[in-house]
Amino acid sequence: MSDSSTRRQFIAATGSAAALALAGCSGGGGSGSPTDTAENMTEAGTMSGQMTESGSMASTNVTVRIENVAPSDFYGADSHTGGGIWITVGAYAVHSGDNPIYTEGEPASIGLEALAEAGPPTGFEGEPGLVDELSEIGAVAHSGAYTPADTVADPNDPMGEVPGAPPIAPGGAFEFDIGAAPGQKLSFASMFVPSNDVFFAPDTDGIALWPESGEPVDGDVTDSVALWDAGTEPNGQPGRGPDQAPAQDSATQGGDQGGVVRRLDAVGDGYSYPDVRNAIRVTLTPQGSMSDSDGMN
Repeated sequence: MSDSSTRRQFIAATGSAAALALAGCSGGGGSGSPTDTAENMTEAGTMSGQMTESGSMASTNVTVRIENVAPSDFYGADSHTGGGIWITVGAYAVHSGDNPIYTEGEPASIGLEALAEAGPPTGFEGEPGLVDELSEIGAVAHSGAYTPADTVADPNDPMGEVPGAPPIAPGGAFEFDIGAAPGQKLSFASMFVPSNDVFFAPDTDGIALWPESGEPVDGDVTDSVALWDAGTEPNGQPGRGPDQAPAQDSATQGGDQGGVVRRLDAVGDGYSYPDVRNAIRVTLTPQGSMSDSDGMN
């Protein structure tokens, strides 16, 4: 079976409702389009930061790039992905405080479970997705989904022919813009494919976007990212297990582990996974600071 055919099966396995929801937010995501983040900022109470001389809040636009740098043959050619590692569409949040996507040592939310087991940030059919959950958290200034519209490169699907919510293959990338103010951080989550419930996300602190005393962060921030086990489904051998994406027949297929979110390197399931830096690269590029009176209202 060709790699592109397998990717099409993976989209079908996530469920038609999730695929339609992602197609609907392909110009942005969840609680707001990444390109319209200025309009989605909450009141100043969730935007700790520096004030300009005119008394307005300093802010900037930041381009986030999430790139798949994994080798195309990490797993065997007869694995579910043809040997490659895929990174699914995901959910992001600009926030203060700790990473709002998970709490280490606590059960995953239903939205995170859906993303970690099947890929869609929009959730299982009839259930809230991670993008919905993030929009309800007070410490989150704005949030959304990065989607096919934000895919700037994908050698497995250069013409964008895979419908719904295609993951990016090695060499592909997501790229989207967010708004940031001093003191704010970035967190995100994307499923690691092939797996039962493994996902990429920053550490518990999130990724600093703009330290309170300093300038907006510019450059590679991959060291703040880790692989996490959602604890919702027993792990199987990556690329071989029947209950894991992209081989499963339905998004909810697989046993219920009833565990908690842990760093994958603390799980010790005996299976092989790449070092994070050999699978994903995350970079931030600030576009220049401005006050809210300059257009960030």
